[in-house]
Amino acid sequence: MGLHRTVILSVVATCLHLVWSQTATSQDIDQSTSADPGALVRLAGVYRYAGTPAEDHAKIEASIQEAVTSLGWLGRRVAASRLANHKELPQRIVIASRGDDVSITMGHYDAVAPRDGSPKELVAPNGRDAKLSYRVTSEEILQFFVFEHAKRKSTYRIDAEGRLVMSVFMTSEKLASPIVYDLVYEKDEP
Repeated sequence: MGLHRTVILSVVATCLHLVWSQTATSQDIDQSTSADPGALVRLAGVYRYAGTPAEDHAKIEASIQEAVTSLGWLGRRVAASRLANHKELPQRIVIASRGDDVSITMGHYDAVAPRDGSPKELVAPNGRDAKLSYRVTSEEILQFFVFEHAKRKSTYRIDAEGRLVMSVFMTSEKLASPIVYDLVYEKDEP
């Protein structure tokens, strides 16, 4: 009976691991590549922040607080300090094509990587080593930062009102839920 129980527990544990591995930590950050230049042509330009800082800070903070609920008090403090850069609202975003590369500049940080989806090793805005890649579709630009223990996907698209929307989705095996928020920008006409 002991061997039978051990086998059942092993099967259950394997199933739980497979189900868990298909959750937000893996399924929502799809990095398959595409070379469709449509969105890059349409989204190229300079954009200025058009949101409400107090509301956007509150949304980001609420998402971070929910994500760190699974951590103890010390873990929450460490996570909060590491996630502090998410509270910064880029006042300006520049989207451009540079030869075979996509360039998205937020504030003073210029994220440049090949349009074909090949990853580029670099130091991310948070000061950590990462791999950056892009996927350009007919409707949006997807920007992927892959860190040692986390992944961030930023999706850039134009909404029905003609504004640029940057949607952020960040996961880590240590977070209870993904960090999710949107920021809105308007095209800065010269």
